[in-house]
Amino acid sequence: MGEVYAELYVKQDGDYFARTERSTFIDAYSLLEPDGSVLVISRSPGTSRNITAYALMARLVESGLIKEVWPLSFGSTSIFPVKRLPREHHRGYVLELPPDEDGFQIHDSFGSNLRDVRDHLGPRHSRLIVITTPEQWRRIGRGAPEDVAPSLGAARPADVAERWLRAEEPNFPVAAWLKRPRMKSLLEGQSPTEVLRIVELMREARRTALRAITEASVGLDALQLRRAEAAADTDEAIDKQVAEVAAARDNWEDDLHEWHEELGRTSFQRNFLVTAAVLRGAPVGHIYAKAADLSKALEGDTVEVTGQKAPGVIAMTRAIHAERTKEGVLNFRRPHWDDAALEYFWTDRPLARVRFLEWLAQAPLDEPKLAMESVDVDYRRALAERIGDFAVRWAVRHRRQEPLEEIVKTWHKNPKKGLWPLATSLLDDAAVHPASAPYIHTMLLAWAGRKIEAALPLAVVSVCAGKFGRTHTGKALRRLRHAAESEHAEVAEALQDAVRTLWADVSVRPLLFKDIVAWCGNEKIKDTVGRQTFAALATVAGPDSLDIPLILDNPGHGDDEDFRPSPEELVKGWRTLLREGPGPTGTRQVDKAVFLWLDAALRHHPLKYVILHTLRKAVDVRGTEEGRVLRETLRACAHGWVQGEDRPFSDEREAVRQELGALLDEDLYAAVQEQEEASGAGTSVKGTDTA
Repeated sequence: MGEVYAELYVKQDGDYFARTERSTFIDAYSLLEPDGSVLVISRSPGTSRNITAYALMARLVESGLIKEVWPLSFGSTSIFPVKRLPREHHRGYVLELPPDEDGFQIHDSFGSNLRDVRDHLGPRHSRLIVITTPEQWRRIGRGAPEDVAPSLGAARPADVAERWLRAEEPNFPVAAWLKRPRMKSLLEGQSPTEVLRIVELMREARRTALRAITEASVGLDALQLRRAEAAADTDEAIDKQVAEVAAARDNWEDDLHEWHEELGRTSFQRNFLVTAAVLRGAPVGHIYAKAADLSKALEGDTVEVTGQKAPGVIAMTRAIHAERTKEGVLNFRRPHWDDAALEYFWTDRPLARVRFLEWLAQAPLDEPKLAMESVDVDYRRALAERIGDFAVRWAVRHRRQEPLEEIVKTWHKNPKKGLWPLATSLLDDAAVHPASAPYIHTMLLAWAGRKIEAALPLAVVSVCAGKFGRTHTGKALRRLRHAAESEHAEVAEALQDAVRTLWADVSVRPLLFKDIVAWCGNEKIKDTVGRQTFAALATVAGPDSLDIPLILDNPGHGDDEDFRPSPEELVKGWRTLLREGPGPTGTRQVDKAVFLWLDAALRHHPLKYVILHTLRKAVDVRGTEEGRVLRETLRACAHGWVQGEDRPFSDEREAVRQELGALLDEDLYAAVQEQEEASGAGTSVKGTDTA
C-alpha cells in the first residue's frame, strides 16, 4: 500500500476537503460508490490517514450517497464482529484500528470478516473506511476481498510539497522553490510527514521574509504589498530562504553555536532566548520577567528587571534576533529558530535540565510580579496552555517525556491553581491526535505502572475517562488495569469516571467487569480501587431507565453483546462494597447503592429476585466475623431506605425490607444448624457468624 497524500488539503472553515486532480484519488472514491463498499487505507503511523478517510466521506455526502459520517470504536476485544456495526441507513463509517502492542493485537481473521461486513452494509446503503498501517494490514488482511485495499500509488515527495503548497498558499512561488538543487536534495527520499514539515518551514521562511519587507514601511497599499511579495520572491531572496530552510532542518546548530559563543554574550540573553522559545506568542514583558526567573533558577543570580540596571526589552529582543509586533509579541526572524534554540539548550546544558524543568512547570503557578501586574487569570491559563503545548510537542518530537512529566507532577501538587484539568485535557487531546497518539499511548502505558507518585497514574485514569477512553477503549482498559494497582485514594476515585466512560461501550463490558471483580478480590486494593469501581456501576442509574442500576441496565439488542454479569460476580462486588461497614446511613456509597437497588426491586418486579438474592448471598459468609459485619451493614442500610431523613415511612418499602430480612434470617438459621451439626460431630469450629 502506498501513500496518498499529495492530492489532499485541509482546513477550510474547520472542515476537510479534497482535491480531485489525481486519478488515484478518483479511483479510491469510485470504490466507495457502490452500496456496502469497504475501503482499507494503509499508512505509516503519524501520517494523517484520517484526512484521506474523511475527505472521501465528504465526497460521498456531497454526492448524496450517504447522509452522515460516524467514527467507530474498535472495542476491547481482538475481533470486530459484524454485529457491532450500527443499523442505520445511508451512513459512512470510519474505523481506525488500534495499533498492535504487547498484550493486544487485532485478530488475523479481520480481513476475511470484511466479506460479512459488506453483506451487512449493503442493504443499509452504507460504507466503511478502515484505517490501518502497512505492517498491521499485511498480518490481518489475509482473506480480504481483493478490491478493498487497492494500490493507490506512491506520491513523489516533490509532488506532495507542490500540491500541498498550491492548496494551502496559492500565491507561493512553488516552481521557483522546487527547482533549486538544494530544495530537491532536502525533499528527496522523505516520507509525506517529513515533507509536510519541510513545507511548513518553507512557508515560515517566506512569511518571515515578507514580514521583514512590509514592516520596514507603514501603510502599504495593495500594489505596494504585491511589490513586496515580488521582492520576497526574487531568485536571490528565494536562495536565501532555501538556505534558511536547510539550516532549520539541521536545527540551526552552527548558527546557534556562533550566537551562544559570541563575545559579550550574557547568560541573561541566553535565558531570554530559551524563555521566548518556550513561551511562543506571549507578551514580551512576560517573557522578560520569566527570563529573570529562569536565570535565578539556573544560576542563582537575581536579575533586577524592575529598574534600569539590566538590559531592557528592546535590547534583549534584538540580542536574540527577534522582532516585536504591534501587539508586543516576539517573532523570530528565522524559521524553526525557537525549537532549534531549545534543542541546543537541552543538548548543550545537560546539568541544567532538572532546574529548567522545574522552572517550566512552575511558570504558570507563580503569582504575578510587578512587571506582570496586568496579567489576569485568563492570561495565566493561556500561559499554562502554551507551556503544556510545548511539553506535548517536545515529548512527541524528541521521544522525551521529561517536560511533560514534570508539568503533570507539579500541577498536581498545586490543586488550588486550577491547572490540573488543563494538564489532563492536553494529554487527552494528544492521545487522540494522529500525529501524537502513537507516542502518547506508549507513554500513558508506562505512566500507568508508576506507583510511587499519584500524579502519573491519576493522569492516565483521567485520560481514560475522556476522548481517549471512548476512542481507544481496549487500550484504555489495559492502562486502567495497571493504574488500578496504585494504592493512592485519588486514583481509586478517578477510576469511577473512567469505568463509567468505558461501560458505555457494550463490547468492553465483559472484560471491564471481569477486571472490577478481580480488583474486588485483591487484598491490597479491594477497599479502594475495588470498592470505588464497583460503586461506579452500582450507585447510579442507567441513562435510559428509571432507577435501574447501571450494572443491571441492559436494554437488550438481541445479540451476544447484551452483557449481563453473573450472580457470582455481583456477589463479589457487593461484598467489597458492604465492607464499608455499618454506620449512619444516607450519604455513603454503600447507602446509595442499597437505596438504588431496593428502589429498582420495588419498581421493576422482574429485577426483584435478582436484587434480593444478590444481596442475600453477598452477606452469607458463614463461620466468619465478616459475615456478621456485612449483614449488619445491609440491615442498617435497608432500614434507612425505609425511613430516614427526608424519607417518610413507606409501607411498600417496608414490605420489601421484611422480605429481604426474612431471606437473611433464613440463611442465619441455616448457619446455626450447620454449626450445631458440626459441633455435635466433634468438629472444631473457629469463629462464629451466628450472633
